[in-house]
Amino acid sequence: MPLSTKLKELRARNRESLQQVADAVGVSKAHIWELERGSSNNPGLELLRKLAEHFKVSIAFLSDDDTEEDPAAQQFFREFGGELSTRDWDTLRTVAASLKGKNG
Repeated sequence: MPLSTKLKELRARNRESLQQVADAVGVSKAHIWELERGSSNNPGLELLRKLAEHFKVSIAFLSDDDTEEDPAAQQFFREFGGELSTRDWDTLRTVAASLKGKNG
């Protein structure tokens, strides 16, 4: 998935305007719009770092065109991955298994 699509999805999921994202990472609204349109597709590493931090995803997720990971999953694990207890992980696995059983 290209960077443009990832940025659009992340921004929509967070219900943020172009201006809000631009202000958060210190660039112009036009630059974020160009990234989302794909007309500017080679942002610097510092901008990627700021976007990743803002959206709570990894830089690799934003920069890797071949990744199939879900942005919501990336956000979840970035926010909670290192702070969950073993019991919390077990609970999540149980919930995931239950959901998988409903969908499968």
